[in-house]
Amino acid sequence: MKAGATDSAGKHHQDRPMNKDISNLIVQIARIRNVDVTYVCETLRASIVAGLKRRFGAETEADVEIEPDSGTIRVYLAKDVVERVDNPGRQIAVKDAHRISPTAQVGDVIRDELPLDELGRIAIRKASDELLLKLREAERTKLFDEFSKKKGEIVTGTVQKIGREEIIVNLGLIEAVLTTREQLKSDHYRQGLPIKAYVHRVDKTPIGPRVYLSRTHPEFLRKLLSREVPEIKEGVVEIKGIARSPGFRSKVAVNSLDDKVDPVGACVGYRKSRIENVIKEISGEKVDIVQWSRDPQVFIARALGPAKVSEVIKEGDTHIVVVPDAEFSIAIGKKGQNVWLASLLAATKIEVLKETDYRNRVIMGKAARVEIDTLSIDDAVKEKLKSHGISNAFDLLNQPAEELCRLTELPPEQVEQVIQQTREKVWLS
Repeated sequence: MKAGATDSAGKHHQDRPMNKDISNLIVQIARIRNVDVTYVCETLRASIVAGLKRRFGAETEADVEIEPDSGTIRVYLAKDVVERVDNPGRQIAVKDAHRISPTAQVGDVIRDELPLDELGRIAIRKASDELLLKLREAERTKLFDEFSKKKGEIVTGTVQKIGREEIIVNLGLIEAVLTTREQLKSDHYRQGLPIKAYVHRVDKTPIGPRVYLSRTHPEFLRKLLSREVPEIKEGVVEIKGIARSPGFRSKVAVNSLDDKVDPVGACVGYRKSRIENVIKEISGEKVDIVQWSRDPQVFIARALGPAKVSEVIKEGDTHIVVVPDAEFSIAIGKKGQNVWLASLLAATKIEVLKETDYRNRVIMGKAARVEIDTLSIDDAVKEKLKSHGISNAFDLLNQPAEELCRLTELPPEQVEQVIQQTREKVWLS
């Protein structure tokens, strides 16, 4: 008994450095990974049990007790009492079982403590490595879940690294990516400066979540307006649509659910304060706030602002928009941008025509149905025209003035008068 006690004491003394290492490891992991010590112990316990099953077989029944303060680990295996041992992880000889329980018999199940030295430092280290892997995976899952909830929201970060293809943004717990395609051409980035962006994608990868940001997405503008305009946040004013040419111009259709609230005025704000705050955030991109209407013609006319519109006519799947000649360049916009955005916002094809061009188009469309005999032209002139195959107003108006002078033998002033009278006749027909 004394010899046994001595062996046990020696073994305990031998385990002390290992126990201290384990205790320090548990505390260190808990602190670095910002998790509870109990969670670390439970995960380490599970890793040791998994290692024992790999060593002794899947049917091994193990119980692991860990004392975090002292770093003491006790491992117990449930073993069947047998005459001859074939599997030391599942079986124990009767004579060995008697040391644990003098009354043990073949067929009983004994709870046998596995010496820590037999478990081995390598096994403990492997278990701790597995623990770290599990904690990292748990962290990655937690981060992915956290940022998945932020998808579709605006986040604020710091420009960390500026590359040719992308900008790395520090969001605190994670780094996000802002690719060149998702950057505004009017943006100017500097390392260390704060930046707002829209989370449009979150991917799960083996090294953790990959967060993709955007400053060009239409929803980024929607969220900025929602932040700046209380009426939108409260649901009094609703955004019906957004058409955006990132960095240049955007059009936003808004509608009020309260007759007393002007949706455009609410978005623009007193002295344009609200919309200017939004424009500042998107690096000077112009934003047109358009009042939505159920009537497509009314809505299209508003969407083409700041141009003044004379008339909107639907022809098949296209809307013809007639504007005063002086407003044509405004309606089209630089490089056709204004009409393109209006078309996107109204979800229809738009063709812009000057009033004079539209008048000519209408006149030429009707002219073939107006016979030459119905025109207020001298009969002799009519006969000359008909003799040259000109039988209606369309034929006449398609002839150059010089040719008409030659055919009718009239001076240019009179030919011009004939042309003008013909146009008026057709327009009024």
